[in-house]
Amino acid sequence: MMSKFEDEEEQELGKLAISLADAAVLPMVLKSALELNVIDTIFASSGSSEGAFLSHAEIASRLPAKNHDAPVLPDRMLRLLAGYDILKCSVRTGENEVVERLYGAGPICKFLVKNEDGGSVATLLLLHQDKVLMESWYIYMILFSNSPLITTSLAN
Repeated sequence: MMSKFEDEEEQELGKLAISLADAAVLPMVLKSALELNVIDTIFASSGSSEGAFLSHAEIASRLPAKNHDAPVLPDRMLRLLAGYDILKCSVRTGENEVVERLYGAGPICKFLVKNEDGGSVATLLLLHQDKVLMESWYIYMILFSNSPLITTSLAN
């Protein structure tokens, strides 16, 4: 039988294992949000990192998608980003007592949108999550090559 300390340690190790398994989720969701200009939309509507909040339907209406399920899909992304404090989330009770989540820019968003010089950390994130770069690492890891660029060339 495990002691209370050993049981707590086991639970912490289990949580770490799940975190490692989910490690790619946040960067990929953030990449999608950046490519869809979701962060820019939220930040621009607020005027700063402390401004207005938008509903997922308002954000989805500004996306180029013509998908009738579009408001549901960004809401999942937005909830994840809010869970990591990239976005802020609040709730309001609307008509018929329907609870709706609203999203605003978190303080970190100012680094994910272009500054006055046109620079942004988002560019670095998009580079690191680029399909070609990601695939070259997969091949590199399999073949143990000295260069991911050479490995990509060999794989084609």
